[in-house]
Amino acid sequence: KKKKKKKKAHAQGPSSSASAAGAPSSPEDDLPIPRGLGIVGTRLLSHTNHIQGDGRAEDEIPLSDSVSRFVDLAGGGGGGGGRRPDRSVSSAFAPHPAEDPRDETDGADVVVYILRPDPLQTRAAARRLKRYAQLSSRGAVRHRIVFLPRGNALCDRILLDEGVLPLESVTVHSLPIDLIPLDADVLSLERAEVLRRAVVEGLPSDPVTAVARSLVTLQDCAGTVGRVQALGPMAEAVLERSMSMRVDDYAAEDLGGGDVAAGGGGGRDLTATSVGPDQGGNADPFASQVDAMIVIDRNIDMVTPMLTPLTYEGLLDEVLGIECGLVKVDADVIEPPEDSSPDERNATLTNTTSSTASIAVTDADTLYAEVRDQHVEKFGSFLQQQAQALKATHSDFTDKNRDLSEIHQFVKQIPIFTQNLRSLTHHILLAELVKSATEESAFRQRWQTERSMVESETCYDTLEDMISSQEPPFRVLRLLCLQSLTGGGIKSSRFESLRREVIQTYGFEFVVILNNLETAGLLRRKETVFALDSASPFATLRKHLRLINAEVNTTEPDDISYASSGYAPLTARLVEVAATIGWAGKDEALRELPGRLVDISQQHPPGDLTSAMKRNAGPSLGALARSKGGNAGAGGKKPVLIVYFVGGVTFMEIAALRLLSKRPSFPYSIICCTTKVLSGRSLLQSLA
Repeated sequence: KKKKKKKKAHAQGPSSSASAAGAPSSPEDDLPIPRGLGIVGTRLLSHTNHIQGDGRAEDEIPLSDSVSRFVDLAGGGGGGGGRRPDRSVSSAFAPHPAEDPRDETDGADVVVYILRPDPLQTRAAARRLKRYAQLSSRGAVRHRIVFLPRGNALCDRILLDEGVLPLESVTVHSLPIDLIPLDADVLSLERAEVLRRAVVEGLPSDPVTAVARSLVTLQDCAGTVGRVQALGPMAEAVLERSMSMRVDDYAAEDLGGGDVAAGGGGGRDLTATSVGPDQGGNADPFASQVDAMIVIDRNIDMVTPMLTPLTYEGLLDEVLGIECGLVKVDADVIEPPEDSSPDERNATLTNTTSSTASIAVTDADTLYAEVRDQHVEKFGSFLQQQAQALKATHSDFTDKNRDLSEIHQFVKQIPIFTQNLRSLTHHILLAELVKSATEESAFRQRWQTERSMVESETCYDTLEDMISSQEPPFRVLRLLCLQSLTGGGIKSSRFESLRREVIQTYGFEFVVILNNLETAGLLRRKETVFALDSASPFATLRKHLRLINAEVNTTEPDDISYASSGYAPLTARLVEVAATIGWAGKDEALRELPGRLVDISQQHPPGDLTSAMKRNAGPSLGALARSKGGNAGAGGKKPVLIVYFVGGVTFMEIAALRLLSKRPSFPYSIICCTTKVLSGRSLLQSLA
């Protein structure tokens, strides 16, 4: 919620006031901001499911402590310290929320609410808006509700029911920000609720529409992607919706062009941005910057998120959590006392009295770009080599007599040297935290359990021991889901036993969570009629796609299975197969995936999915890349392949795709798009 005030309201004149305080507008209206506006306060009302004010790890919080609240970060709401704010202003649906005296004293003339199109956020903002109007003793205050990226009919209905939308002082707008670049090769919608809405609540229309609109926007910018493949039901729905949107946009463009010819109004010209490579015989007036795209439904591979990644970036996310390219740690960890040990720095993670520091972990940091995808067995020695190189560079200059020109050149390099030294110091300290976590016996045992489950072994006794030891609940659920996914389900007798133990140990709140996981297909009972169990779908995929490679080289990787010391992410292996050898001979593996494989070519003018399915899609993606002359080994530029994950992507999969892009024999350069970068813990929490 952003509050803005006119510094000199009387100087703006009546025209500017009328433009800002008009009747309710449609989401497509502009958001005029008069000159003279100054931001007088910013309050983040974050609707969070897991608030921790006691310093405990996020997956250790009992569900009773994880009540949806609004957290106020203004005015020291977080106490100036701790890993997360612990001051709750009010519950989202409290009948009599706590009054905030600043609502009457801050003197704001315009209040802007920036919301996701979420019913909970919309209703809470509407009630807070009405309470603000009741408490304010000043004149008319204008309220602007801005939906990111755009609102929907349900949110409009809520605003009407709450009596907000008809108010003259309230206007509704959209801020159509779709894909957000987190890295040079990673773009995200930052929509964590996609899987929950689609598979738990049974309302896939909104997330499918949001992803489809992002595809249309992407092709408006880069040109129509000529070749598209989709794996999974939701991926096919996204592709179908995006193609329908492009047909509608093209029809509206033609209608606008006709009006222009007749002397009337004109429409938005999409011709120069939405025409791509043609494979069906029509002329191609413009070339696309993207040669192919694979849309992947997260539901075809729920095993990979449940596994622990072993790359530096993946372990940072597991241990500390990475959110939008930032990792938050206590300031004492980054700038520890000189006499502190690594164990003491690790202990400060649970200290709620220290301040919090944010570290950017993106490719803007050149050192991080080099180390992020390295295996846990390598990145420690790599950082040590970087430290020795910096020390040698400094010593080489200071130990010798230099003339003025050399001194001048060295002085010019001091800012870069200082920045590299700071980055190296940060990552050495972060690496110590990661190494200390991975060297614990519990971590190694958990990895061994995951590997046993991936190889279709049953680990029911291990799960029961973890529950009886009161391991963090989502850590237990993660392995429980992995056992069900890799084994084709859990035997009915064991399922009921494990379910009962989880509820009795962690509380009856987990009844809802377990039911949601069953609805999402992560937990399933396996009724065995015959003495011998049939092979699970995952076992078939593991065999035909070579998902296990126990002999992989983790320090100089030559296979994508290095990211977890022997397991190749299923989605990354599917991308590798599609872009190299094609789908010929992979029918048995494709039958085990939910949904069907959709392989089409897009043309200009655009058409719908049904008509595209009737045409020949053309050669395989590998042959398509070779026809474009992409050959990194000969110094050429590779064609661009977009891999879009609908439902989220893990850092393990990102590392695997980056390895494919760097491999000279792989014909494409991959850009990863996703609805959210997630881990097994965050995935389960979003479904809970």
